[in-house]
Amino acid sequence: MAPQAHKDPADAPLSTAASVHHHQHGDYSVQAYNYAVHLNGDHVRNLPIDGRDPAYRASEGERFVEPREPNRLPDAAKILEEHGVVVLCAPVGSGRRTAAVRLLRRTAAPQGLELFDLEPEWAKPGTQCLPVRSAAGYVLDLSDLPDEPPARFGQDLVRHGTALRQQGSFLVVLATPGDWQGTWADATGDIAVRLESPSARGLVKAELDAHGLGDRLDWLTDEKLSPIWEADPSAREACRLAGLIGAAKGREQLKEAVDRFGDWHITVEKLLNKRGAVDGSPSLLSTRVTVWAGALLDGGRRASIVRASDDLLASLGHARGPADVLIDATSSRRLQAAEIEPVGERAHHDRRCQGLPAAILRHLWDEFPTQHDLLTTWAVGVAANRSVPEDDARLASEALLRLAVRRHDRKVLDALATGLTGPRRILAVEALTKAATDAELGRYVRGRLLNWAESSNKEKVDLVVDVCGGPWGQQQPALALTRLGKAAGEQDFGAEKLVSAFQELVRRAPDLVAKTVVQWLKKHGTEAAGKAHRQALGAFLALVSSDTGADLVLASAGDASNREHFVRAWQTLLSTNDAVDPVLDQVDPVLDQLTRWQERFEHDADQRDAVISLLAEVFAPPRLRLRLDRLLVAEGAVVRPFWRDILGLAMQHYSLVRKASEA
Repeated sequence: MAPQAHKDPADAPLSTAASVHHHQHGDYSVQAYNYAVHLNGDHVRNLPIDGRDPAYRASEGERFVEPREPNRLPDAAKILEEHGVVVLCAPVGSGRRTAAVRLLRRTAAPQGLELFDLEPEWAKPGTQCLPVRSAAGYVLDLSDLPDEPPARFGQDLVRHGTALRQQGSFLVVLATPGDWQGTWADATGDIAVRLESPSARGLVKAELDAHGLGDRLDWLTDEKLSPIWEADPSAREACRLAGLIGAAKGREQLKEAVDRFGDWHITVEKLLNKRGAVDGSPSLLSTRVTVWAGALLDGGRRASIVRASDDLLASLGHARGPADVLIDATSSRRLQAAEIEPVGERAHHDRRCQGLPAAILRHLWDEFPTQHDLLTTWAVGVAANRSVPEDDARLASEALLRLAVRRHDRKVLDALATGLTGPRRILAVEALTKAATDAELGRYVRGRLLNWAESSNKEKVDLVVDVCGGPWGQQQPALALTRLGKAAGEQDFGAEKLVSAFQELVRRAPDLVAKTVVQWLKKHGTEAAGKAHRQALGAFLALVSSDTGADLVLASAGDASNREHFVRAWQTLLSTNDAVDPVLDQVDPVLDQLTRWQERFEHDADQRDAVISLLAEVFAPPRLRLRLDRLLVAEGAVVRPFWRDILGLAMQHYSLVRKASEA
């Protein structure tokens, strides 16, 4: 794990912190093309683990540090050799992924294995979609399971290991002790091993050595570090400490590094435990809520910080009517007591203590675990409050996102996603976009997006569409397509938001979009009904409803197989009641799009004939002529030439097909 040259990774932007602390799977936009985009059914992504992976590098030679319990890893290796699968039960951040890679590399020696991370997308955990190939080593992270697996999952996992072993392949499952329990997990008792973090001091030494900082090894004997060695923190925290020591400009900065590593605990405790109100000074509670509000909105307007602190006091049952506000300490005294420094109309906690605001929020969540629901509701409410300027609200949402990532707190993230609505939805989109690419929370966020895409909650579906049509969808188009396809089944046919999202993905990955939509239509387009059927049709209509999507469909229609599926999709849409004749507003999204095609292509010398030929096949069945009549005749009983030509060609096509069938 590379110590940083200039800053604490915990204080870096989310994308930077993720790349420092965790494995990034590289260019998802390229890897996304390596697997099918499923609209329905479970599947798994295979993401290569190679020399660019931090865990791979940390598993090499003397750089690897054994877990504290010396016999556990050899025990795991024996289980892996015998059963083809082993479950490493250890907390997140304990170095378990590095240990998994080490196991696979050692078990396979000397022949070597191709190593892969498995990222399943499934409704329920199951082994049926896990790969079985020869000479491969897999790591499957099953931490934070949102739902309990089926009762047979443990037995299936053992059988899957046997199948892998016959192929000379192996699987290491990562699990958290709190989740890996119950009747389904009992079947894995013989293949499960509890793992601990390696020695923190040994890991820091190994990391400094690996990055050419051997001259700092004597710093590790400094008494300032003694409390840390006694506490023996987790592997992740040890790597963070190595980064802080590596970033220090000299030994004189070691105390600051220790303070930052300890999340400024002493500083925060002093801030929160000042004596109560005398001579107009704020009470202890008033000071505390101001400290917390200042941390949530660090760098925001003073008025926003005061408003947020008043909101928290009100949430705690302290009346904040006009008289209560006016009898309290003045805003200036409250900010002064909280040691929040005004800078013009804005205010900051002590900027000499890098990362102090984030440390204050983590301290709040750590020290008051029974109040998480109240605190989360308050903090998200600050970001959602329309009276708080948007740039201040964004400070709050970003602070909460950093808190969620650092603490691996899914409840905070879910609250951001569902609590920021209306004009503040953009903040939820930004938060989920960043979190979806985080190496630790990303898998959970992507799973939530997949689940929300099929939700009956319109707000959640809209949020999925916004995220998938934005920067995250550009980075991971295949994953975004899966979710957009599912969301298409929950949105109105031709919904503008969905059309825009598909348009953005066509610009980023046209071949993938074309191939995927054809795949969906082929598998689900001819079904009589069902969720996947509506999803496929909704996705197709969203695709053809933009100029870029229409051009893509026309270009793809040169392939006879593609053309057949496009024709059938148009025909099915023309026969689908909620697509052609919505009850509420009488808007006809299918005919509306066909009218737009007419307006765009009827005078286009290059594409007019191709469009007429395609639509003539669509309207060849006589049962669809009534739909065509609504397009054919304009006001005043004027016949539109474009549709007249299509009608004539459609009749010829139908006649030829009928003669061929009678021959």
